[in-house]
Parts: sequence; C-alpha cells; structure tokens
Amino acid sequence: MRRLCPLLILFLLLGPVAAGAEGVRVITEFNPPFNFDTRDGASGIATDLFLRMADRAGLKMARKDIRVWPWARGYKEILEKPDVILYAMARTPGREGLFQWIGPIMPLHSGLFALRDRKIVIKDPVEDAGQYRYGTMRASASEQELVRRGLPPGRMDSVHDRAMNIRKLVQGRIDILVSNEPATFYTIRQMGLDPDKFEVVHRLMSVDLYFAASPDMDPAVVRRLQSALDGLKADGTVARIIKSYR
Repeated sequence: MRRLCPLLILFLLLGPVAAGAEGVRVITEFNPPFNFDTRDGASGIATDLFLRMADRAGLKMARKDIRVWPWARGYKEILEKPDVILYAMARTPGREGLFQWIGPIMPLHSGLFALRDRKIVIKDPVEDAGQYRYGTMRASASEQELVRRGLPPGRMDSVHDRAMNIRKLVQGRIDILVSNEPATFYTIRQMGLDPDKFEVVHRLMSVDLYFAASPDMDPAVVRRLQSALDGLKADGTVARIIKSYR
C-alpha cells in the first residue's frame, strides 16, 4: 500500500471534527420575543444570542440554518435524533435528565390568561378545572406542568399555535389560555388586540430558559457553547440583546 501523504493524513484526522461541528442541527419555534421567523431567517433574543455563542464556539451557523418549527415537532426531534439543539426550553424537573443544558438564558414566567371582563379567579388550576376549559401549547412546559399536577386531559385543548388559542379565548371557545407571559402579550399586540383586555389570573410557574442539546451530543461542543455564553454574559452582550427587544 502506498504511503499516505502528510496532508491527506491531516485531512482524515480533522475531517470528522469538522463534520461533527457542521452536523449540529438547530431548531427553535415561533415564540417571540425569544425566537421567531423573519424573511432573513430566525431572529429573537435567544436566536441572536445563540448565533454569537456559535461564532465564539467555532460552529459555522447562519440565521437561515436554524429551523423554525412548531414546538411539538422540535421537541419530538430532539428526543429521537442525535446532534440537535432546541431552544428556548424551560428547564423543568421532568426534563432534567433528558438533555444536556446550556444556560441559563433568562427567567420565564408562565401563567393562566383570561379575558379581564370575565372576572375569573383561579386559586388552583387543578381544583378549578371542572369550571373551565384550558387552552395549552402542545408539549410546552406549562402543559407538562398541568399534567404533572393532575389536570384531567379532557379539560385541556392542546394546539401548536399560540395565536390560535388567543383567538379561541376571544371567541369563548376556551376560558383559560395557558402560556408563557412575555410571548403571549407580544402575540396579542401583534394580532392587533388590546392587551388590557387580558389578564394573568394565576401564575403557574417561574423557570429559567435554556438551550437544550441532545444527550448524545459531543460534550466538548456543549462545553464550548456554555463557555461562550458565560463570556457573553460577562461582557454585557446578553443584557444588550435582551434590552434591544424591549
């Protein structure tokens, strides 16, 4: 067998590393202001942050490389496929051992929304479930939290689109919308509706948002991304990105 030239040997050694880096698939959802789709590709607080992290970590990534999918589809993908990053994900006890975590990005509050003129009072979402119909986001942390607390599945109307649930709330097809608070108020305004006509009648949970990575992703890649995020926090970049969306 002919002796391999040094350059070819170097290529064979480095090739898998480059392929592994470029083989990372990144998925987000339409969840403004954290992440959403534009004509130029994915955008939002978490997207802008991730692109800077990827650059510092040596991952080749552009806005149009990031898929914007319904949350349930992205969640299924990261559970079943290797080398996937899904964001922005609430880090909850039920999800803790399923993924590798990069973060935190920022706190997130999730609540139960109702029309203000209904004057609905919720003390306990499970105990009060017999009186109301709940609209949830499929596979969301809020939906999973209600299931964990014992809310009967028959009391939940699960969909993949937040705007759809807002319309159903306005039309009286559901009584309560269960969703994260910043994204819900943002979507209400984008739909041309008056935010003052809606209110949070119960704070369901407060968690931190993270970037979630497949459990089998190379831990070295995860560490580089975490180190990049830590650096972006230290130099004030994270605070500036968050402020730019307010």
